Amino acid sequence: MKPLNYDDNGCNNISSNCVIWQGPDIKCINLCKGDTVSDVIYKLATELCEILDILNIDSYALDCFAGTNEPATFKELIQLIITQLCDIPAVINNINNRINTSTSGACPDCVLNLPTCFQYVNGFGDTVTEAQLTDYVTSIGNRVCQLIVEINTIQIAVADNTARITILENTPPPVYIPPTVTPTCVLPSVPTQMNDVLSALETQFCQLRSATGGPVDIYINVAKQCAGLNSDASLTSSSITMSSIPGWTSSVSNMAEAFGNMWLTICDLRTAVRNIQLNCCPSGCDGISITLLAVLDGTNLTIYVNGTIPTNFVQCSGTTQIKISDTSGTSSIVTFDLQSYLNSFAGFTVNLASTPLNTALDLTVEIEPCLSDPNTGTVCKSCLSYTIISTANCPEVTLTAESTAIDYSFTSLAGNYTYTIELYDNTYGTLLQTQTQAAGSTVPVTGSFTTLTSSTQYHIRVSVVPTACLECPPTVCPFNTTTTLPPIIL
Repeated sequence: MKPLNYDDNGCNNISSNCVIWQGPDIKCINLCKGDTVSDVIYKLATELCEILDILNIDSYALDCFAGTNEPATFKELIQLIITQLCDIPAVINNINNRINTSTSGACPDCVLNLPTCFQYVNGFGDTVTEAQLTDYVTSIGNRVCQLIVEINTIQIAVADNTARITILENTPPPVYIPPTVTPTCVLPSVPTQMNDVLSALETQFCQLRSATGGPVDIYINVAKQCAGLNSDASLTSSSITMSSIPGWTSSVSNMAEAFGNMWLTICDLRTAVRNIQLNCCPSGCDGISITLLAVLDGTNLTIYVNGTIPTNFVQCSGTTQIKISDTSGTSSIVTFDLQSYLNSFAGFTVNLASTPLNTALDLTVEIEPCLSDPNTGTVCKSCLSYTIISTANCPEVTLTAESTAIDYSFTSLAGNYTYTIELYDNTYGTLLQTQTQAAGSTVPVTGSFTTLTSSTQYHIRVSVVPTACLECPPTVCPFNTTTTLPPIIL
């Protein structure tokens, strides 16, 4: 509620709920020291409303004053009652005079009917509706005296309440000072106003929520634990199940339990892989296994070398040469560190604009890895080759990432072609899904790869072959910037 003494002078206005009554207890209106000003004003206002209702002239039946000047205010009503009371002695004397001259059995021994407000129940349970004139007049006098006393009491209470309300209205509200607390982490550990601590706490809570995801996100990802993992055999020891590992949670219900199971699974996997490395891996040149992949994007040729080279092997000359040739016979040689770029997500990029190669022609990439083991003197050599078909006939693919799917669309080339759309993982080395579509001249080609994992990067490329010559070598289009997706976030 707005304080009654509110103004627009720029002051800090405080709710009346924050101001308390410091005066004494007032039992007649149930007002106690320590009540808020809101309660005080409400109780006083309630009493005042009751008084105003009593003083409302319209609340009284004035039919008995018919023929006189009916009062318009409570003051006129009281004055009229006093005037009527003053007339009673004269009326009584007149009655007495008439009695003295009347016959026996007349007033004041006469019996009069009582109005409803003067009727009562006697000790026998009967309602008394008649009374002698003297009793009737006595009742009227007693009731008038009672009204006078009640009116005086009301007038005193109204004056007292008016004075108290005036004091409350003229008392400025106190300035509210928030309590202080000493934070331990959200702010420096010094006494700080509570509103500042709450603001800092809300900011950091929102940051934490953004970093960890909301409860729905957490529960969705907790549910991604491998199906049947509880009953799966441990990779370290096939004689026990995963649920038998100490600390394992069989029924995961929160992120902490899922995180604990994840670490136990990783540790089990690491132990098994270490055992393979120590006991199962081939030695010498048999332990080397590498593959070659190349992607052309404009004039940028990116080379990916994936596989395994034991740590005891090094390059024979410290580096490895890459030979790039086009179908016209032009070639160029570059040198790179094979082991540094092994399994590199970004790959090794060569800008062919500074070479004499014609990027509109088919390109062949060749490397001849030479690796040696200084400890044993073993030398291992190989020859890897990868051909990039000219991408002049490649369609421009548009990709749309959804929660667990990737939609693709492009316009078919002029003529009849069969398109193979391939989905790879983020290393470009693993083919995950393949779709084949045949299309006529310049018609839309659309499709979708589904059941994918969120927050994971994928790559898509298209291979093109004439429908009338499916045995012909396909044109393998490159992975370009339009096919490298950002992480898919649920």
